[in-house]
Amino acid sequence: MPPTVTVPGATLGYDVAGAPSAPAIAFIHAGVATRAMWDPQFDELASDHRVVRYDTRGYGDSPGEAVAYSETDDLLRVLDAAEVERAVLVGASRGGRFALDAALAHPDRVTGLVVIGSNPSGMTDEGIEYTPNERELERAMDEAEAAEDVDALVRIEVQLWDLGPDRDTDEVDPAFVERAIELNVGAAHWDFAGTATPPAHPAIDRLGEVRVPTLVVIGDHDVTDAKVAADLLLAGIPGAEELRFPDSAHLPSVEHPERFTAHLRDFLARHGL
Repeated sequence: MPPTVTVPGATLGYDVAGAPSAPAIAFIHAGVATRAMWDPQFDELASDHRVVRYDTRGYGDSPGEAVAYSETDDLLRVLDAAEVERAVLVGASRGGRFALDAALAHPDRVTGLVVIGSNPSGMTDEGIEYTPNERELERAMDEAEAAEDVDALVRIEVQLWDLGPDRDTDEVDPAFVERAIELNVGAAHWDFAGTATPPAHPAIDRLGEVRVPTLVVIGDHDVTDAKVAADLLLAGIPGAEELRFPDSAHLPSVEHPERFTAHLRDFLARHGL
């Protein structure tokens, strides 16, 4: 059994590895996965870093009650439980959103930031022009959720997020499709009724306050709002670096793990992290 930390209204399952004295990295998963999405990076980087990953509230090994909570507070409680004072935060999708919130709210705990297909808190879809495929998939997702058709919901979510709205299954490695489905099924949290409380001061208005090395990762096949968000982050965060994956959508670290890990290592080495 993995270690757990008890927080108000939930129990969070996490993993920690690597030498306690090594520089630390905390991995935060996307909404279409669990902490298992970081398997390749967790194992590789534990050789010379202290690595932490956890299932966010309502996912995987982290059951939660129907209460209000703070994603940032949960993250800090996991770091405390793992005895990690400061860490590079690597977050995918929603995980990147509250990694950014944590970097702004608790700069003393964050040494670097890597966000993958993430929207900053406070961002809206006003003015964003979604493609017809995106709108069709969103409608189908709403219908499947209303019908409580989990199989259909998994299939649609994998198409929208993991493959991207403009790619078909025959355009990607079948092993990736299988892994994407596996991660999505494992992330099933349809009965979770907790409510994440947004930060009092959303990141969209504070990007210029980020003071740590930042890498913004985006796939060319990702959804439109993620690509718009990447441009906002790159323009707003001082010194932010861009990493594009022309052959990936929302989860480049899963679709191309070796390449992603190599880029992550390069970022860490260049900034002494």
